[in-house]
Parts: sequence; C-alpha cells; structure tokens
Amino acid sequence: MKPITKLYLKVFLFTGIPYGLIMLLFDLIDGGVFIFSRFLFYTVLFGVLMSLTLVGFYKNRLNKKGINEITEDTLKVKQQVKIQSDLTKNELVKHLKNDAYFSKMTLEESVNEINLCSKVTWWSWGEMITILISTGNNKLNKFDITSKPKVSTTLVDFGKNKENILLLINLINRHSSN
Repeated sequence: MKPITKLYLKVFLFTGIPYGLIMLLFDLIDGGVFIFSRFLFYTVLFGVLMSLTLVGFYKNRLNKKGINEITEDTLKVKQQVKIQSDLTKNELVKHLKNDAYFSKMTLEESVNEINLCSKVTWWSWGEMITILISTGNNKLNKFDITSKPKVSTTLVDFGKNKENILLLINLINRHSSN
C-alpha cells in the first residue's frame, strides 16, 4: 500500500470513528436509540471529508515546498536528520538568532543541546526542534536534529517538521566553511 493511501486511511479512521461515536453518544443522551446505520453514516461522512481535506492540503503544501516524491519518511510528523559541520554551538546559536525564520522561535540552550519552540500558526499547533551537538571526527561537530509537533497526537503536520529540517540543513550548510 502506498504511503499516501495509508495516510488517507489513518486520517479516515482517527477522525471518522471518534466523530461517529460522539454523535452516537449525543443521540443516546438525547433519548434516542442506537442505530448502527446512523453511526456508520456519521463515521463515513466525516472520515471521508476530513481525510480528503487534510491529506489534500498536506499533498498540496508538500508540492509547493518542492517535495514531489511522497514517501513514508516524508509523511512522518517527527523528522530527524544527522549532519556534520565545522560550526560551533555558539556560532549556530548566533545564526539561529539572526535568521528570519528561526529568530521567531523561543530558543533555549544547555551544554550540548539547543531547543527551539515555535508558536501556533494556521498550519500547526507548534513544533519543538531539538539539536544535540557532539564532537565528531576531523574537528567537525555532529548535529542530531529532531523536529516534532508539540501536540503528540498530530496526524498531519502539513510538512512543517520536514520544512524545519530542510531550513536547518540549509542554514548550517550556508554558514559552514567546508
């Protein structure tokens, strides 16, 4: 099964069934009786609507970002990458604070870690970016970067975490001397 088909199915199940159950509960509280066909109607109607809408927006946004090949990795809401650079932690922090995109995020740093937290937008409830820094070979630093949604139950992030990773890679490569 294609990754995009799995996502359509996942969104259908995780939105349609809860909606159908909530509508069933309202019917029962209102003095009605359990009617399976009504539950099925609510589940299918809402699940299909949400699946087509959310995944359609997601595919469109990925295409606008230049990501045309949709893979299992592309659709994950938690994105990770490891990159090596001659940048130091302090240099990276300076570049993050001066960057138009990342300067809008809350930045916290500890000994070998940088944490960035974004605000709520139309496309996201916010993301948390963690950059773990270690010393590698050839005097290069290793950056283990993770970007994930603040809300752990997020099914569709509209490519925001993939975008965060790509922008960080671009920032690091742009300011590296190697």
